[in-house]
Amino acid sequence: MDGATVTLTVAKVLPDDPARGDFVVARDLVRAHDPAALTDDIFVPAGAKASAAVPGVALHDAAESALADCNTDAKLTDSLAMMLIVIAVGYSVIAVANSMAMAAHGRRRDFGVMKSAGGTVRQLLFTSVGETTLVVAIGAALGVLVTLPPLAGMAAGLSEAISSDVSLHLNSGTIVTAVFGTPAAAVLAGVAVTARTLKRQTG
Repeated sequence: MDGATVTLTVAKVLPDDPARGDFVVARDLVRAHDPAALTDDIFVPAGAKASAAVPGVALHDAAESALADCNTDAKLTDSLAMMLIVIAVGYSVIAVANSMAMAAHGRRRDFGVMKSAGGTVRQLLFTSVGETTLVVAIGAALGVLVTLPPLAGMAAGLSEAISSDVSLHLNSGTIVTAVFGTPAAAVLAGVAVTARTLKRQTG
């Protein structure tokens, strides 16, 4: 406290309560003389100790508390980023599979001509797989290359803002899943539609 003498007025007589103590003083009055009083948490520098233990107050290392808050924010950010990635990749898989299926359906006359020229069902299916894989591989490569410059720019801007080196980190597992998952879905869609078209033509 600040050592000031204050005249208190008895406003109410309360029943005995050992947990409450002998008397109760208004919180605003206590904080007016000691802004740090009645606080739930006290942050001290690393290696320092509080001068006295205060009942009901928790002591925290300032650096550890800040690091814990930073880790919590990082986990929430990672969760949000993963959710957005799953939505974006899922939509891309659906879009690519639908596009490949439509393309295979649009080439049913070409398949008919190639089949009448002596092409077997296996050859036509391999042709469809090869074309789909090539198209999706080029698209995936371009997609990865397009995302690198913006990410590098963000890392450079953050590095300049905090005056510390910030390198570009990519989640290889997410990239591999997206790159291989999209072609797999596209190939399956293309093969399914092609096989169904060839079966109808044979029937």
